[in-house]
Amino acid sequence: MTAVRSYRVAWLPRDLMAGIVLTTLLVPQGMAYAELAGLPPITGLYTSMVCLLAYAVFGPSRVLVLGPDSSLGPMIATVLVGAVGATALPAEKVGLAATLSLMVGVMLLVAGFAKLGFLADLLSHPTQVGYLNGLALTILIGQLPKLFGFSAGGDGLLGRPLS
Repeated sequence: MTAVRSYRVAWLPRDLMAGIVLTTLLVPQGMAYAELAGLPPITGLYTSMVCLLAYAVFGPSRVLVLGPDSSLGPMIATVLVGAVGATALPAEKVGLAATLSLMVGVMLLVAGFAKLGFLADLLSHPTQVGYLNGLALTILIGQLPKLFGFSAGGDGLLGRPLS
């Protein structure tokens, strides 16, 4: 709320321009990440907008940019497919994803109050880079059929062993 109380009207034109630019970037990105997570694309639109508005009102920084993260899509999809299956109705997936986000939010609040941020420093830089590279390859390979117009299926990377 301090950002709202200390806001200057002179900042409005530049903030509006930054908001327009940010929206043109985050809307398609949020919709794509929602689809990657197995949710309807409109879910990503709502999530991106609500996130930005909430941070504008409650966030401590006037210049920090928030948006959807590519690493969340596959993690959310894994939980959704494991819990309700790949053929679940979109409403079931959205409800489960919302419940998941609330649970993670509560866990993060508890971790913040318990001062557990130091645990993130225990992950080595090569581990973090490896995770992000693996994630990028997974997303890239998953989008190739849509990009080139072919379909692919399978249960894993390697074929079945010869019997």
